Amino acid sequence: MKIVVVGGVAAGASVAARARRLDEHAQIVVLERGHHVSFANCGLPYHVGEVITDRDRLLLQTPQSLRESLDIDVRIAQEVVSIDREARTVSVRDVDTGREYVEAYDALALCPGAQAVRPPLPGIDLPEVMVLRRIGDMDRIKSRLDAALAEHAAGTRGPVRAVVVGAGYIGLQMAENLHHRGVEVAVVEASDQILPPVDHEIAVPVENHLRARGVALHLSTAVAAFRAAAGGGVQVELTSATTLDADLVVLAVGVRPATDLAVAAGLEVGPHGGVVVDEHMRTSDPAIWAAGDVVETPHTVLPGSWLAPLAGPANRQARVAAENICGRSTVYRSTQGTSVVKVFDMVAGGTGATERQLRDLGLPYRAVHVHPSGHAGYYPGTAMMHLKLLVDPSDGRVLGGQASGFDGVDKRLDVLAMAVRGGLTAYDLEEAELAYAPPFGSAKDPVNMAGFVAANTLRGDLTLWYAQDVPAAVDGARLVDVRTPEEFAIWHLPGAENVPLATVREACADWDRAQPVRLYCAVGFRSYLAHRALVQRGFTDVATLSGGSTTYRAWHDVEAEGAQAQPAVVAYAEAHDVLAATRERLAVQDGTGTVVDLDCTGLACPGPIMRLAATVADLEPGDDVVVHVSDPGFAQDAPAWADAQGHRLVAMVPEGPGYRATIRKGGAPAATAAPARTGTSFVVFSGDLDKVLAAFIIANGALAMGQPVSMFFTFWGLNALRRPDAPARERSPMDRVLATMMPAGPDRLTLSQMHMAGAGTAMIKKVMKDHAVPSLPELVDAAVAGGAQLTACTMTMDLLGIATSDLREGVDLGGVATFLAAAERSGTTLFV
Repeated sequence: MKIVVVGGVAAGASVAARARRLDEHAQIVVLERGHHVSFANCGLPYHVGEVITDRDRLLLQTPQSLRESLDIDVRIAQEVVSIDREARTVSVRDVDTGREYVEAYDALALCPGAQAVRPPLPGIDLPEVMVLRRIGDMDRIKSRLDAALAEHAAGTRGPVRAVVVGAGYIGLQMAENLHHRGVEVAVVEASDQILPPVDHEIAVPVENHLRARGVALHLSTAVAAFRAAAGGGVQVELTSATTLDADLVVLAVGVRPATDLAVAAGLEVGPHGGVVVDEHMRTSDPAIWAAGDVVETPHTVLPGSWLAPLAGPANRQARVAAENICGRSTVYRSTQGTSVVKVFDMVAGGTGATERQLRDLGLPYRAVHVHPSGHAGYYPGTAMMHLKLLVDPSDGRVLGGQASGFDGVDKRLDVLAMAVRGGLTAYDLEEAELAYAPPFGSAKDPVNMAGFVAANTLRGDLTLWYAQDVPAAVDGARLVDVRTPEEFAIWHLPGAENVPLATVREACADWDRAQPVRLYCAVGFRSYLAHRALVQRGFTDVATLSGGSTTYRAWHDVEAEGAQAQPAVVAYAEAHDVLAATRERLAVQDGTGTVVDLDCTGLACPGPIMRLAATVADLEPGDDVVVHVSDPGFAQDAPAWADAQGHRLVAMVPEGPGYRATIRKGGAPAATAAPARTGTSFVVFSGDLDKVLAAFIIANGALAMGQPVSMFFTFWGLNALRRPDAPARERSPMDRVLATMMPAGPDRLTLSQMHMAGAGTAMIKKVMKDHAVPSLPELVDAAVAGGAQLTACTMTMDLLGIATSDLREGVDLGGVATFLAAAERSGTTLFV
């Protein structure tokens, strides 16, 4: 039997190797169009970053080694250009010489993989715009990068800048490795989150980790064009009207199956564009099999067939194809999409279905969130993880799981992957007996904890409400924060009342038992205890926030909203001098020189703040505390706590999963008058022409008097910031309806009174023009030019389906905290 394999990387090499082990007498020919076979695709970014320094370590096999070990005829630089199914031959072209020849087969295995997507954008063919799929791509990227970095080291050029387009696994691996080489990196992603294989709240902590390491993220925006820069390099124009300068662009926007050969041969192709195969990996032609990125296979949880460009499934599919080619009857059941990625110090990944997929397909599910540590908190080196479990509400079967964190994430994903594969339930996860010792886990493993919470919801012992359901979830309800007063003072949900867990039983005595109660704490455990106490006291509508404020802050990206108010975080590669700061350096500017080192690693919120407060209480004004924390949320909590207590944040730098912060104790408040508040802040709620006009007339007047102006636009007021020429983008049906109903831009606003089907509004505009009063668009432009800060409410943007690309240039994004901070500094605050 003669077996011809098209493609010699993951799936192709595996088909050939397995076939040889089963049939020593078969003639096996592998035709690979590239110049390398069986190389480590997943290692390519790490050689660019010089984490893997030896290039040859990526070349797992060579034609010679496969000939010597397995007697396989491997031919590189050989492109199969057509298939004659009737004659059972393939036409082959030698890439280097152009020579063509015909190769016969008894069995043909199609394993051509996938091709990188190159969108048809202006400038896409510029030499600086590259993709990373093969060894040759890696060599070209690294060569250009090495040359630019050498020039920078010699002082003949400035910093090297790179733009990575796409925030999937390859994109983020490239961003990390470019940063590792000292490159200034910006990532552009059309979606509102990074990491498409996980849900929003799992991705957001990784986004904040990237920002803390100095990587710029441009989300909800896409590339509009690439332009050659006058001084060399390339300009990347975004749909958000932003332009990024780059010396190198890496496209990582996805891949598509390389099906040209299969389509030309008349093989059946599925709804997602991949080759259709049966459970034996046989195509619609009985003599042709296919495996790897080119095929569609059933999903373990979801209906239909799916593409899954992953190395693990490709190798398993190849093994099944080879066994069936060689006469066995082996079945490939499904692909569940298990994947994981390292992003600096964080790890994230998932398995099975995501909530987004289940919701879009209308499938029933329950979601739970837990935030345990990777291993026992009292053993050094752990941190809190974000773990999400999705189960079938009818029987508790595990539908999917996701996690992001710093230690132990991969092994929890592996356990959940086996649960999905084996059809296990939340009740099985409760009983799972997993390896435990303090350096590796906890007596109640994170997987057990997720099982406990899911099983409690299925049994009716716990009712959950979810961060994404705000404000509807808390409308008309008593919103109760059961954390400590210290935690509540640092941050809490708007409208919440603080009833610490220890006081809930007494405090609820005079509450209305018929009024809905919505509880939350930091991670969901204390609010669960409060939930049980209230339910057993006759409260009929009680629910606790899934994952607590930790999940809420991730879902709504509270950290990103408050980022402008936080001190600058030094990129990790540049932070070593700060981390090794001497006592003398810390003592400048009113410091005493006394430095206390405080280790709070392994402590979850509010542990670090409580330890810090106790330590600072025993110090003298001017003394410093250098605190080590593994909780990523400390980057937001520490500045808020220090400011509230009158202390000073001297430095904040990334350290492992968390941060190292230096805080100087403040003295007693000086007996002087409080600093004068200056400027004017606005909340622009209305979308009426006359009201928005009044706001901008006042704003421009205040600017003319030298006063700072801050304007926070929410709900209908956001329409004044919309672009009438916003770029086209994909919208949900509801977003399309809202976009049609709402006016796009200041020139489309109408009067609140006397609009008269447009006649009144037109008349006012004419009167303004006759009296030389600037139009509303002109007033908006003047305010921006005068330095007014215009902030769009991100929560309202989500509710109304408004994207960043829909807004005019020069608008900041923020939340309620942004407005409150501006109002605190202002002498006058107006609500329009």
